[in-house]
Amino acid sequence: MHPSAKHPEKYRKNKNKTPVASWLDYDFFTEERKAIKSLTVILRTVGCQWRKCTMCGYWHESADVTQADILTQLEHSLRNSPDERFILKIFTSGSFLDEREISSETRKEIAAMVKKGKIKKLIVETRPEFINAKKIEDLKVVEHLELAIGLETANDFIRSKYINKGFSFGDYKTAAKIVNECEATVKTYLLLKPPFISEKKAIEDVIKSAALVSSYSSIISLNLCNVQKYTTLENLWRKKYYRPPWLWSAVEALKEIKKRDENVAVMSDPVGAGHIRGPHNCGKCDPEITEAIKKFNITQNLSVLERREEMDCECKEVWHVLLKFDDFLFGSNLANQIHNSYNDYSANSRR
Repeated sequence: MHPSAKHPEKYRKNKNKTPVASWLDYDFFTEERKAIKSLTVILRTVGCQWRKCTMCGYWHESADVTQADILTQLEHSLRNSPDERFILKIFTSGSFLDEREISSETRKEIAAMVKKGKIKKLIVETRPEFINAKKIEDLKVVEHLELAIGLETANDFIRSKYINKGFSFGDYKTAAKIVNECEATVKTYLLLKPPFISEKKAIEDVIKSAALVSSYSSIISLNLCNVQKYTTLENLWRKKYYRPPWLWSAVEALKEIKKRDENVAVMSDPVGAGHIRGPHNCGKCDPEITEAIKKFNITQNLSVLERREEMDCECKEVWHVLLKFDDFLFGSNLANQIHNSYNDYSANSRR
């Protein structure tokens, strides 16, 4: 019997005092154009207020935590801080600046904790409606502060109707201007292939969106859509009305965005890459493509994505054909058969 079954209340309290996850890695430090160590912490809070995005199931990680629990979670994670100066990323699967999740007093206490460490840059995530100059000032206790905003797309129709994000491009621009005026920086999340968008249109939309947000952003983070449990997207995926983006599409988008604006850092964390619910190709080339994307993230060197010996596979031709006949094939049985045959091949190749 699992310990939680014997002592559910004790298990719940212990769980609330540890973060959802935390890990060490390397991130591209835009201010010095180099990779340095980073610590990512995902705090367990009461969760995102919105909870209506078609592809997002992160709010299921929420819990009935106290503000003291949140401070304990962060203290727990900071014990694993690097000995050298590093980037600290604090996420909540919601909005760090939402007072329902992180109270004003807790935010100030976190800022005091951060100030004591060897933290070169602090990154937090938030929806635009929670951004104001006072909250930003509370967090400016380190040399560099960055606010990450999940815009997903600059197209208001796609964001409203297909993603159901609940704010406009104008809301994003207003918030981004406030951040920049407060001498902090903006990291903009763009989503590759939300539901109801074809592969080709998804690539075109994310490239166009990147051009429209680059003047506000120091980093553009390309989020590759994955199928999370208990979401509208999962229902579409189970009915074979959706396939996560090809990794070839991610490579194409990253290359084009970087070529159009070399000054902005563009990166992608391919969550779930190579798995049936995540971005994938045929299965055979997935590990190499994923590693190339990760290497590009910390080097910003386009040659990493352009080396043909690592970036060729027979499935690339299938991807090209799907893009070529995009308008004709999207939503058709033939397109679904092609996608599903590669889904089956991908799954079998890992058994």
